[in-house]
Amino acid sequence: MGSRRSFRPARAGVLTLVTAVVAAGTAVLTATPASATSSTEIAAASWAYIDSATPKASYVNPPGTAPVGAHTYAGGTNHVSKSYVTFDLAALKGNQFQSAYISAGETAVTDCATPRSTELWLTDPAKKPTWNNQPAELLKVNGPYLDSSCPSAELTWTATAAIQAALDAGRTTATFVLRLPESQQNDPKSGREYDPKATLFFTYDKPPGKPTGLTLNYQPCTTQTRTVARQAHLSATVPDADDTYTAGEFALWPVDHPDQRTIVPSISSSVGNNVWTDVDSRITEGVTYAWQARGKDDSGATGPWSATCKFATDFTPPATAPVITSPDYATQAPPETGGTGVPGTFVFDAKGDKDVTGFQWDGGYVAADHRGGKATVRFAPKSSGPEDLSAAAVDAAGNRSPTGYYRYWVASNQPGVSCTPYDDFIGVERTCAFTPYGATPVTGYVYHLGNQPEQTVAAGPDGAATVTVTPTDPNLPYLQLSVQARLATGYLTSPSTETVVSEPGEPEVESLTANPTQSLPARFRAHAVLPGSVTLTYRWNDDEPVTVPLEADGTATVTVTPETSSWGSFNAYTTTASGQNSGWGGVNVDVTSNKPKVTSAEYPDNSEMTGAVGVPGTFVFSSPVPGAVSYSYDFGNGSSGTVPAGPDGTASVVFAPKVPYVNGIFVTTKFADGTVSEQGGYWFYVNYSAPRFSCDPSGWSVSPGQHIQCTLTPVQANLASYGYALGSGPDTTVAPGADGTATFGFDVPADQPSGSYLQLRLWSTNTAGTRTEETGTSFYVYVNTGLSAHGTSKTI
Repeated sequence: MGSRRSFRPARAGVLTLVTAVVAAGTAVLTATPASATSSTEIAAASWAYIDSATPKASYVNPPGTAPVGAHTYAGGTNHVSKSYVTFDLAALKGNQFQSAYISAGETAVTDCATPRSTELWLTDPAKKPTWNNQPAELLKVNGPYLDSSCPSAELTWTATAAIQAALDAGRTTATFVLRLPESQQNDPKSGREYDPKATLFFTYDKPPGKPTGLTLNYQPCTTQTRTVARQAHLSATVPDADDTYTAGEFALWPVDHPDQRTIVPSISSSVGNNVWTDVDSRITEGVTYAWQARGKDDSGATGPWSATCKFATDFTPPATAPVITSPDYATQAPPETGGTGVPGTFVFDAKGDKDVTGFQWDGGYVAADHRGGKATVRFAPKSSGPEDLSAAAVDAAGNRSPTGYYRYWVASNQPGVSCTPYDDFIGVERTCAFTPYGATPVTGYVYHLGNQPEQTVAAGPDGAATVTVTPTDPNLPYLQLSVQARLATGYLTSPSTETVVSEPGEPEVESLTANPTQSLPARFRAHAVLPGSVTLTYRWNDDEPVTVPLEADGTATVTVTPETSSWGSFNAYTTTASGQNSGWGGVNVDVTSNKPKVTSAEYPDNSEMTGAVGVPGTFVFSSPVPGAVSYSYDFGNGSSGTVPAGPDGTASVVFAPKVPYVNGIFVTTKFADGTVSEQGGYWFYVNYSAPRFSCDPSGWSVSPGQHIQCTLTPVQANLASYGYALGSGPDTTVAPGADGTATFGFDVPADQPSGSYLQLRLWSTNTAGTRTEETGTSFYVYVNTGLSAHGTSKTI
């Protein structure tokens, strides 16, 4: 038997397992970015089995299957076997192991009725085990997990603790034995055989790599020690093979106090393997610091530290504002100097302050020619008159001095611009004159109108020039003409502008049809306003535009047929022979619906209640549009149909309302061309016709067998009879007396359950056989048990 000794694993972990396809004995690494995990699946690198019948023999990588337990051979001899599988752990070198499981498939089972009891143990390394020299069995592996199939194609054991134990022991391989418990090892019924190509699947975390790309305040770190002010933003790029989101740590310490090394976490994880932090609150003035970075993934694994970067701190800004001067633009006026577009030189002077390395001015940063020295900038003013320039001295850390100011006076040299005519129709050419201004000669002008392309024109001997411009967009009645003078020095002045006003010339439009109606032609007339117009382009609502020629008097009359009711828009523009379009002119009209009109003398529209249920009325249909051939109607209660139109285009139906109060009818017209109108609606109110009644119980609560007497009073004209029914029982007819009233009685059914309601339904019928709507009441049936019940009747 093999010896066993206890083995306590250092750690165990469980993560999501990811399957990878591999060849036997080889490993394929699969990155799993979402869980910061890589995975490997490997087949056993070797296997062996031992046999109690040959205690000194070692069977390494033999052909066939891996026997486990007792097997009876020819002659009745029992052979007890154990099988060993060895896995290569090289893929875990340098990585953080997380979880593992082992799977093996059964190839033969002696007796499936005998419960499976195969165990898997981590053992000492076993290159050539024998029955007499079995490797120590160190740690039992959890499993196998339940599998009802027999034989099972794949049994699985959780091997996380076992693999960790092997790694903690410094092993590069892990050997496992497949065996039966001691109590079953000699029982042939428990014997099984396994596929020796067992599989080990494990997940692990590859720690981040060494950071590169270190930056200080967004500038790359170099061998030079940079000086910073109060801001110190540190960043680095951390490679990590199996992480999408990477975090990190920064180490910071004073160079002369490495014992004060402090670890600062990165601000947050980031996409792209970039980590960063701010250490502004951790630095003090006049200290030189060193720092490093390292990656830390979401499993807690850390990588190696980066190279070291250094910086010094200086929180004290230069004390004095720089002095600003210019040889080209004086601080006194008059006279003004230079001009817009004319570059000038400006000098910033630190006056020997050795802390100053440059200047921050309105145009950006410029370095001094030496510490405490000067810097020169050159730029062209954009506006004439008084201008201000400001600058601050900056030291190596980026601290700024108080701001210095320089006011100078720029001579006005923008050209004069005037255009005639000032206001005219769109498409009319304008003549514009450009004149020089200022002491510097002008050689030409650069100009553009609105969004039109920029153009140039040479100046005459007197420096002036004349051009023509033409506004063409009727949607832009106000355009700016922008003009810059080109000086003899080659510079361009700032622009002068002139507003060019254009009348869009939209046509005047009127409706010639007093009340446009859906499906009927409607006429519109447009009169051109833009001179020289020859065509009219119009659009009805969202229809495609249509172009027609204008008459000699500049008008055009067109016809459209509205397809829908409600509002309609007729819009149009005119076009000249040269292709110039006017603005849009138009008119909105209210289009009357082509739905039919409904009238009734007996049941007027939306009036007080008239008629009665069963009293017929005539409903007349007419169309506002000629050509009606029929009308389709629906009274909403099953009474619907189609009637042909008469020669006058009208039709009528007779309808007797079946319900009181609100009634309605919906009607459409069909025309000779097959089209159908919009739907028209008509609402009317019908009087109630059911008889009035009263019943005599002392209260609304009644008892089984109780007799009830009721009196009916007529409402319906030409009364012939009354009728009533109890619940869903048969109808009973009651004849009216000479005064039209009637009295009847009934007994509450003896079998009517206590706590139920007994419904009484009532109606009347006239001499024409028309029955009214129903009225009635309900009685609460109550069996007296000594308690009282009171109430009043309720009418339905």
